[in-house]
Amino acid sequence: MVLWDKTQGSQRRCILMMDGERGEVADRLTKLANAREVRVSASDSWMPKGKADTAEAQFGNPTRPNNLASSELHQQLQNWWLRHSATTPNWDIASACTVKGQPGLLLVEAKAHLKELSPKSDQCGSANLANREQIQLAIAAANAALQSVTGNPWGLSRDHQYQLSNRFAWAWKLADSGIPVVLVYLGFLNAQDMIGANTELFQSAEHWAQSVKEYGKGVVDNSCWGQWLDIGGTPLLPLIR
Repeated sequence: MVLWDKTQGSQRRCILMMDGERGEVADRLTKLANAREVRVSASDSWMPKGKADTAEAQFGNPTRPNNLASSELHQQLQNWWLRHSATTPNWDIASACTVKGQPGLLLVEAKAHLKELSPKSDQCGSANLANREQIQLAIAAANAALQSVTGNPWGLSRDHQYQLSNRFAWAWKLADSGIPVVLVYLGFLNAQDMIGANTELFQSAEHWAQSVKEYGKGVVDNSCWGQWLDIGGTPLLPLIR
């Protein structure tokens, strides 16, 4: 957990988005998804919880338990992603929600400037060879499954565009485990605190969407954005917001 006033960029904005009265936060998240049949209620659980608790959600990490998934599913996810105990990817925002009338998850990956969509900031950080091999297998399985669903090529990989790849891999795995998922790539516009050398801010919604699709070209089937994907009968909705 970090002190919110020491943060900047997308992390700071996500914490502020999650701060406040529970009904207000639930309404913000519902409006963020802006999708029919997706709703967050005040009784749902989410992480982070605002300024007072900035901890981000992980799945499949027994040292960072949360109630966004059952303990059994957390264990299954750990075994799917890792061979040895280690951290799993952090989510900028993760919230329980209702998707088409079923309990589901809203998962958010947020960015505040174009440099965050670069190969140097998007690499697998695991130094453990066995874990790296397992991550490669997990991503490959997700890639094959998603390609089968959309009928178009995917190129999810451990070795390039890793964060984008693991976000889709985890969203697929959760849906494959029977949990409806709404995966949101969220861009914050005109984040003036991030101005610096070689830093380009997102100027508009169109600029952000174009940047995501350009970065995902050859990795993600870009026709999937905004479309309900059927993962063995469980819905997965990727969104750019």
